[in-house]
Amino acid sequence: MIHLETIDLSQRGITLPSERVEMVIAQPYLPDALLTLAEPYQCTTQAKTQQLEVLRETLAVARATRHHASKTHFTIFPEYSIPGLAGIELIETALNDTNWPNGTAVIGGTDGLTQSQYVQLLQDPTTHVDLARHNGNLVQPSQWINCAITWVKGNDGRLERWIQPKLHPALAEMNTSHQHMFCGKSVFLFKGHRENGELYQFCTLICFDWIANIAGKTPCQWILYNLHQLANGAQLPITWLFIIQRNPKPSDNTFLKGVEDFFNQTKFPNAIRERACLVFANTAGKASPGRTDEYGGCSVIASPQSNFLKEFCVPTYSKGGPRFRDSANLLVGYKDAFFRERGACIHSFALLNPGSLIAGPAGRKLIIEDTAVFPLLGMTDPRAPKASVPACIKWLNDELDRLRRLAMDYPTVPLAAQSDTLHNQIVTALRKVSPQSVDHRVRMATAIDPDKEDYEKKRTADEWDNREAEALENLVNTINIIGLGFSVPTIDANPDAKSAHAMVVIDSQAIDILAIRGSSHEACREHIRNFYEIPPRRKAIIISRDKDNNDWQRKFGSFLEATTPQLGQDRDITDPEAGLFHLGYRKLLDIFMNSNTPGEVQGAINATLAA
Repeated sequence: MIHLETIDLSQRGITLPSERVEMVIAQPYLPDALLTLAEPYQCTTQAKTQQLEVLRETLAVARATRHHASKTHFTIFPEYSIPGLAGIELIETALNDTNWPNGTAVIGGTDGLTQSQYVQLLQDPTTHVDLARHNGNLVQPSQWINCAITWVKGNDGRLERWIQPKLHPALAEMNTSHQHMFCGKSVFLFKGHRENGELYQFCTLICFDWIANIAGKTPCQWILYNLHQLANGAQLPITWLFIIQRNPKPSDNTFLKGVEDFFNQTKFPNAIRERACLVFANTAGKASPGRTDEYGGCSVIASPQSNFLKEFCVPTYSKGGPRFRDSANLLVGYKDAFFRERGACIHSFALLNPGSLIAGPAGRKLIIEDTAVFPLLGMTDPRAPKASVPACIKWLNDELDRLRRLAMDYPTVPLAAQSDTLHNQIVTALRKVSPQSVDHRVRMATAIDPDKEDYEKKRTADEWDNREAEALENLVNTINIIGLGFSVPTIDANPDAKSAHAMVVIDSQAIDILAIRGSSHEACREHIRNFYEIPPRRKAIIISRDKDNNDWQRKFGSFLEATTPQLGQDRDITDPEAGLFHLGYRKLLDIFMNSNTPGEVQGAINATLAA
């Protein structure tokens, strides 16, 4: 069985707020290539330097308290992210500084420790360990240790640490050639009180410990079993369970099934979980912000009985579901705050206390507040702006990362290289636009399916899919080709409502550019009316693309079935749409493919519009 050892933080004068606690989670990139090939699995020389900097930057974010609180109560480092004794020393130096606030905790996972390193740690007088089960003399020279360390700085400024070896090796940790991982047999349970007198209790598990089977129970079930026994007929809560991971599949069905097991109050009923929160802290799936199918997935999950809201598309984190989780059904009903950013970064947020919410609709709140995503290791990226990140900004930048370029599809076209340079300029400009502008531009570029009009209008950025991605590609390529023939189009970072995608100067005139992709040219034409109002004395070119990329034929008609205008003519100001020109993307693409110089692009576009 797994032993539960209780640590009373009240004796250290630590009282936590009643309504919310502030948390910072590091999400560093630690692929297999940055760990040694043989056990004990430790950070390579390159990774050690990197990880020490990750520790510094994360502690700096925690100390700065961007989340409007006086201090960060919990700072979390995932499994393997503390590079041995050097990393431990760096953290303790920071925490021992008088500038680091009292009454705080830091939880982190070390990389593999040798038996001698582990023994050295235990010699420190501020160190606590379950000596009956984890004494240094119980670890053999042929064994290594993967452990979590919990540092607590008491109200008197004294720093202490508790060392908890991992309970069960993951599959990769069992695939050893020289040494075996020492398996722990106990978990620390920290307890104390909030300002309102409410009891809080928290534990930490290391990755595979969340799902491992030990003597017929998972470690989590052993915790609940022990808590149930300690209650002795009364009730004892568990408030937070931290799961620090280096997990390529954080939303694997087995992991998600553990959520249901944890919150099943019919098992170990005296261990109360209705106000508990699971905090999953994982390493990143890539070295910079962006989309990745592995790792990442830091999240906070609360009970279905909690009064948290779930229905919104809020900045920085999603409500989970099939778009973000591998399973569409296992977390139905749970309050799942899934951080969208899975690349390397630092997450900062305030986690609300479910018990502080008033019952009923009037008391419902979001599970976390004051979110921010911070960059790591000198990165500059809109997805890690040291502030919250709207879903549309995350989506746009992820799509721009993988957007196909004209030069990729048509590498032998004479203007391919020039289009590639212009592509980079357009992408750079789009990364700077405001969230409101992103939302407006993407929705305007994607013609609504008439059969699903009500649903389409309500789609949030968390629901955007291939249609929006294809519309974005069409938008970038349209601006690119027009920019080859004329001046580089201007993309306003903060446009007014009903404004265009971009503006280009043609024959000394400012011409708005509108790029729409839909099922048909007619659908694109109708769609644009809801998103664009041509300014007085201004002209605009609408470039539409249907599902088969057919050319737009003049027989389709103009917007008001009026006489087609000419670019050089004065606009009839009594006709609000007299300054609108229509061009099919197919024709624009043909111009690009058949032109040898920018001048030929310009001439062909002018000739097409004048025809």
